[in-house]
Amino acid sequence: MHLIVKRKITLIVLLSTGIILGHLSFITWSVGFLLVKYLGGKTVGKPGKVRSYFIPLGKHKIHLHHWLLSSCAIIMFTLFKGAYVLPSDLFYGFFGAIFFHGIYCYSDWHKILIPRQAQSLVAKNLAIRKFASAVNFPETKQEMEEDQASP
Repeated sequence: MHLIVKRKITLIVLLSTGIILGHLSFITWSVGFLLVKYLGGKTVGKPGKVRSYFIPLGKHKIHLHHWLLSSCAIIMFTLFKGAYVLPSDLFYGFFGAIFFHGIYCYSDWHKILIPRQAQSLVAKNLAIRKFASAVNFPETKQEMEEDQASP
């Protein structure tokens, strides 16, 4: 039942995007959604082709979800409309798709402040990626050893 409701919501959003913003915005939205779907992790905790970004904050980490970064880009574009990077229908279509994908496809979209010591699947996958990159970057290896030494 939940899947049927989710599909109906998707269809309504897609159709309203096409009607309200126009066909060019709709096409850009579709391209943006498919691109993020391809580059992102398939499920929560699985690393995608583009890695996640975290900002350390004491005993916590701030997870910069792609929907959060996209909404910041939309807000900045709206506030400073004079600085056009793309025509507005392309910009809003593309970044709106990134925003929609982040909230629609991931169940952890609302988890922004994460405890550093969390032993979740996400933390384990990130540790594996960090270890793999430590082989190539000695300074990352030193940071990883310092993280393990601290309580």
